[in-house]
Amino acid sequence: MNLFGTHPSQTLNAQTLKQQLDQDTVILVDVREPFEYHKEHIPGAILVPLSRFNAQLIPQTAKRVVLYCRSGHRSAIAARKLLKAGFLDVIQLEHGIGAWRQFGYPLEVGKGA
Repeated sequence: MNLFGTHPSQTLNAQTLKQQLDQDTVILVDVREPFEYHKEHIPGAILVPLSRFNAQLIPQTAKRVVLYCRSGHRSAIAARKLLKAGFLDVIQLEHGIGAWRQFGYPLEVGKGA
């Protein structure tokens, strides 16, 4: 049973994402630009910026793909692209990286940030 559905507007909250990451059941994709990613990102996230988004850069495994950006706008666009490319289980982090930060979850912070 798919708990999250496959519609690109489906989201999960930061607490659920943290649990999924701890259980290693998701692939986390940051669709922000490199300067944003290098400033701070969620540990384990791979960078695939929306400005040059390519679905082939996302590993196709049994794990669900979770996308995030700053607010959710860019991740919604990326979700539509992944669904068009044949991905079946795509979801977004609700309210983006800010929600993750609000819960005090760990962030990898770049030097000089």
